[in-house]
Amino acid sequence: MKIVFFGSDVFSIKALEACLHSGMELSRVVTTPPQKKGRGLKLEPSEIFDYCQAKKLPIAEYSTLRDARVVQELVALRPDIFVVASYGKLIPASLLEIPKYRLNVHPSLLPKYRGAAPIHWPILNGDTVTGVSIIDIAEKLDAGCIYYQERIMIGPRTDAAQLASELARFSYGILKKVLTQVTEGKLRGVPQNEAEATLAPQLSKQDGALSLTTMTAEAIDRKVRGLQPWPGTYCFIKGERIALLETDLPATATTEKPGALLTIEKEGGVQVATLDGILKILRVKPEGKKAMTAADFARGRHFVIGVTL
Repeated sequence: MKIVFFGSDVFSIKALEACLHSGMELSRVVTTPPQKKGRGLKLEPSEIFDYCQAKKLPIAEYSTLRDARVVQELVALRPDIFVVASYGKLIPASLLEIPKYRLNVHPSLLPKYRGAAPIHWPILNGDTVTGVSIIDIAEKLDAGCIYYQERIMIGPRTDAAQLASELARFSYGILKKVLTQVTEGKLRGVPQNEAEATLAPQLSKQDGALSLTTMTAEAIDRKVRGLQPWPGTYCFIKGERIALLETDLPATATTEKPGALLTIEKEGGVQVATLDGILKILRVKPEGKKAMTAADFARGRHFVIGVTL
């Protein structure tokens, strides 16, 4: 059987490896064109492109899938299966008619968290469980029949980057099981329950805004973990924009007013009162500066205990 794989970022790599190790023929990998990245906005290829170049795998970068030439090229490959994992573009209906099977690797327990940011939102919402679903590709976003899904626990200190890595590794074994079901003719889908559907909308830099005086410690900590490494989180301390890179929740309480600096620790952290509870800030990055410990930041600004940040 022949596979055409669609993917772009580092999450896609484990799913691609599952296809490579399935015993099927990988006819082509489809990815997105180079994107401007970094402070210099240099054009850089997708992580999947770099992986395929290193492995000498057949790959094509298409700016659009609606080009007649693209459709002709994919039809000519006569694929049996499309596998999609973190591709970043919608696949038009004209292409979905080509293969017999269409497998989408989605990092959530569908129908929960349909959309662009299914890894981030479970952390933002305080969930303790997530997983990977393999579904058919339907016209409605992430609404196809579920072929297979498995659950994993979200650790209490897990951030979005760590969870993405865990889910990518997890997706390898799940996709291999589904490809085996395809080979054996045992693949069966179950419709999603629309009543249980929730969305995981695209995130922006504005979503990273924090307030030490109007948010709880738990809400701030969830955002710091849920929005790493992008879009990241920030607050303003004495008028200076500060990115919060790492936080924790000490098992203590306080009656101090929100925003008050409570401790500056030798180990590098600072403790701050919030609207409810204490937030321990471990690492920060002032705008235009290098990352540093929160304690070094506080000492460098000559903050004293009790000051309102």
